[in-house]
Amino acid sequence: MKEKNLSIQAIGITKKYPKNKIGLQPLSLDIKQKSFVALMGPSGCGKSTLLKCLNGDNPATLGEVYINGLSLIDNYDEVKKSIGYVPQDDIIHRELSVYNTLFYAAKLRLPDGTSNEEIKQRINKVLKSLKLNQHDQGDSQHQKNIKHKKIKELSGGQRKRISIAVELLTEPSILFLDEPTSPLDPETIDSFLKSLQDLAKEGTSIIMVTHKPEDLNYVDEVVFLGVKGHLVYKGIPETITSHFNVDSIIEVYSKMSDLEEVKKNYIKPKETSHLLNTNPKPTKSKAHSNLRQLYWLSKRYLNIKINDANNLLLLLLQPIIIGGLVSLVFTEFRIGVLFLTAISAIWFGVSNAAKEIVGELPIYKRERMYNLNINTYIVSKVIILALIALIQLIVFVAIIHFNFKFNTISEFPETYLRPFWDAVGFLFMISCSATLIGLFLSSYFNTTEKVMTVVPITLMPQIMLAGVMTKLDSRIIEILSFFTLGRWGTEGFARLQDDYFKTNNLGAESIIIPEYNPDGYHKNDCKCEATNALDQLALHDESLTDQGILIGDLFNSITANSIAVLVLSIIMYLLIFISLSKKDSI
Repeated sequence: MKEKNLSIQAIGITKKYPKNKIGLQPLSLDIKQKSFVALMGPSGCGKSTLLKCLNGDNPATLGEVYINGLSLIDNYDEVKKSIGYVPQDDIIHRELSVYNTLFYAAKLRLPDGTSNEEIKQRINKVLKSLKLNQHDQGDSQHQKNIKHKKIKELSGGQRKRISIAVELLTEPSILFLDEPTSPLDPETIDSFLKSLQDLAKEGTSIIMVTHKPEDLNYVDEVVFLGVKGHLVYKGIPETITSHFNVDSIIEVYSKMSDLEEVKKNYIKPKETSHLLNTNPKPTKSKAHSNLRQLYWLSKRYLNIKINDANNLLLLLLQPIIIGGLVSLVFTEFRIGVLFLTAISAIWFGVSNAAKEIVGELPIYKRERMYNLNINTYIVSKVIILALIALIQLIVFVAIIHFNFKFNTISEFPETYLRPFWDAVGFLFMISCSATLIGLFLSSYFNTTEKVMTVVPITLMPQIMLAGVMTKLDSRIIEILSFFTLGRWGTEGFARLQDDYFKTNNLGAESIIIPEYNPDGYHKNDCKCEATNALDQLALHDESLTDQGILIGDLFNSITANSIAVLVLSIIMYLLIFISLSKKDSI
């Protein structure tokens, strides 16, 4: 029977994994209001698993958890607002200042209409409660208010407190902490745990996973797990050694690492529950203020990018370096230039986005648990990354345009990249679609290393199936090319050149400089027969089309090429959404 006077009540909860692996044996426990509880036990015993079962990050497969008298599963949308949760990894962006970190968190979590003045008061309150509103220690001549420091400039202990401060902004009644003292030195631990004691006295129940015996000096109660997820002790810290008939807490760890010892002397009768949640999926209420959330997500992301000056500089140098190399390698405006221009637009999009989700995965997962809408999250990324790509493309196209405009050859004086803004617009569309590819990779894989390993594999088909490196001379190769931006980018860009020259009656012979001709290289005798860009690209071999081997010019317009890119973009967006949805806790 659930009790409303408890912060947490767990009844017969069990955690099972695939292949019948048990992460947490059946257990029940109660946690009182305003209590400071330590979850302890040997490595791999299920401490973090129990914590996540209690807060909904990874719900129990059997049993039930009540938060303040309400079912965690059945009332998750309501209950989650009472929960604060700081996982082992930081849930704050290192590029932001302390104040901006807390300000954006408040804007994203607090109700609509919360004034900036109230947010400021809440920030000051949580900083004071965590003893972070004081000046830094050191030379008084150089003291600086911590609110104005960037997160990356803080110590490990300060970063952990800022993560907790983010959670305290919403005034949760329960705070879950996963090994918060692990990166801290002894002096910092003392100050940190005393601040948690004060929070508990003020009314916040705190459940903290820890493996440090000295942390017992600060908590009100201990929940100790033995190997394989067995609950072996729940009580006050002072009696834990006598309960296990040992002289020190270290010996408790040693005894509880022995499965036979645990089974023989310390396993309580298994408890069952009236409720089986094999795949708990509570009904979530509709998200509110999505436009407001999108605005603050976008503004925060833009602030992060601007503050990361070194990385932003590298992004802006990319079009200059690549454009300069293209101008250096190619002395004339050829089909190869069109191809590399399209591939560069794809590269900008993929490389800009590849690390943007995986690099902040702990932050995403925590904000998603609270109230983050997946669509607003994806769109906020696309907006800012598209803005960066647009700047890159304007610079890049300008370099290509002016280089070949001022370095034309006498035989083809009108041949250089045109029209300028149409080219920028088309390449921008390609780059935005490529951005979605990068975001999909970033959402699918769980480490940056894996993402960066797959990026070259993703880009190779864009190059190989564009119809320039090798001809599309079989049905399977042609069909595969339909799923690459390299194909549509190169073909569409070639169409832009052709359409411009036809519209302005400049003559087909001036559209693109041919590579070779039967009588020799054009610089030597200029006996070549110039053709338009699409003819030189030669994606469709008419004889193979007539034989039914190729589909041919099915998408025979710039509009059709753009639609193909749009379809690929929609597919990528859906894949990102599905990938992020699979990361949901409940």
